[in-house]
Amino acid sequence: MKKFKFDYLPLDKIDISISNVRKTNLTEGIPELADSIKEIGIQQPVVVFEKPDGRFELIIGQRRYLACKKLKLKEIPALKTTVIGETEKTIKSFSENIHRLDLSYRDKMQVATELLKKFGSIDKVKEHLGLHPQTVRNYLGYAAVPDPIKKMVDEGKLSASTAIRIARSITDEDKAVKIARKIREIPRSEGKNILIDVARENPEKPLHELTKIARQRAQMRRITIHVTKRVFEAIVDASIEYRTEKEDVVKEVLEEWLKRRGFIE
Repeated sequence: MKKFKFDYLPLDKIDISISNVRKTNLTEGIPELADSIKEIGIQQPVVVFEKPDGRFELIIGQRRYLACKKLKLKEIPALKTTVIGETEKTIKSFSENIHRLDLSYRDKMQVATELLKKFGSIDKVKEHLGLHPQTVRNYLGYAAVPDPIKKMVDEGKLSASTAIRIARSITDEDKAVKIARKIREIPRSEGKNILIDVARENPEKPLHELTKIARQRAQMRRITIHVTKRVFEAIVDASIEYRTEKEDVVKEVLEEWLKRRGFIE
């Protein structure tokens, strides 16, 4: 077994290894990770090995390294190890990434909900978790829905899934309530979803302009997607677990796929 030595190393003496397997989405989530490090520090050291010239090569922890550079930190906690060659560095990097298990979405929802109860505001939860406000709203689900909109749900004027989608998509509470009131007048769920999307994409526009854009978009070309039984059942399960419409599940998955591949900024 190889020996490891923990130490604080200067960031300007560390180089990223060409053997690091994480090649895509390198900057995704770095601002949030930097906020988390600023709030609670680095919870897991990076792994490096010392080169003959006295510098260090980073083989595990590239995103932590980039987040610390963004914060303009001078040092980073690191574990020193020895490696045989490029192949072993690649294997170490792959093993660390493939075996790192992220929290499940359900666990994240639970943490966010508990912190909301404790701190009383989404901004406070955001600060302590180091996440974007919209990400926190996604985790909170119905708990993040403004009270006036919850009242509409209680009165049977709005579905819970639509209320959640409004809260997730429109961060301005006053505007979210106005959109919710407008949506009550729209008979078809498709039209409601279009108005919510338009409001999310155009946060600066007033309601009457959003309504006009939504009407125009409703006349645009639609796409029908045929899926296997297995995929359809998974979509149904997801819609039930996260209390949202099946169409919303498909749309979120599609948008995420397009974002990861650079088709949507």
